[in-house]
Amino acid sequence: MIEEQTMASGMRVWVARPEGDVPRPAVLLLHERYGPVQHSFNMIENMAAEGYVACFPDAFHRFEGERGPLERAEMRFDPTDADALDDLDETIAYLRTLSYVAGGQVGMAGFCASGRVPLLFAAMRADAAGIAVVHGGIYPRDYDASLEGQETVAALIPKLSCPMLGIFGEHDRLVPLENVARLRGELDDTGKSYRIRVIAGVPHGWLNSTTPDAYHPAEAEDAWHTMVGFFGEVFTGGWDTAEPRRQFTAEPAIPFDFGA
Repeated sequence: MIEEQTMASGMRVWVARPEGDVPRPAVLLLHERYGPVQHSFNMIENMAAEGYVACFPDAFHRFEGERGPLERAEMRFDPTDADALDDLDETIAYLRTLSYVAGGQVGMAGFCASGRVPLLFAAMRADAAGIAVVHGGIYPRDYDASLEGQETVAALIPKLSCPMLGIFGEHDRLVPLENVARLRGELDDTGKSYRIRVIAGVPHGWLNSTTPDAYHPAEAEDAWHTMVGFFGEVFTGGWDTAEPRRQFTAEPAIPFDFGA
């Protein structure tokens, strides 16, 4: 069951959780550029089925126009970093009032246009046990900082306070493989812990079952298990090591040199 709450700011937050009152870690699964649509509700229900409290806030609550064009990807809305942090702070503060949330354990994943938001949060806050960036987060515009009020990803990476999972697709026209290689190099150079996977043959948005032109069921299930497994590891201390933990996997079919 999904519960909806409205925060003091007017922002709506949706929460799904496993049965029972045993406190569980919380995972924020941030919505894509379409806003709160069916895919996001599916995601938090699926994460709750994995044993976590799952939620997402409406990152577009400041948008004053009609939502239809956003949901159809006919236009876009990009919150500033300051607004995004305010929304995440408010969401996490709310989660920590819930008896069934293990207060110190929060993970966050961003997808598509929200991909860079976990990077922002982990750079500016120390609340996350781990973050995931899935088919997003390192667009050229994220490195160029071409959107008003957003810091460049290159400036965020040295400040990351937790391990990062990145999952990217070979044929993602929005995330060049050169940017994946750059991300890997910057994480190495700044001594960060990470796991990165590059999946062969998939386009942008392959995880989204409501976009049939992009959806790849087998690869989506594989990526989902990678993400769930990563959060399970960081929540149980599996990445709490003194030395950086670095794991990079690009499927052999991908004809690209990502560097050593």
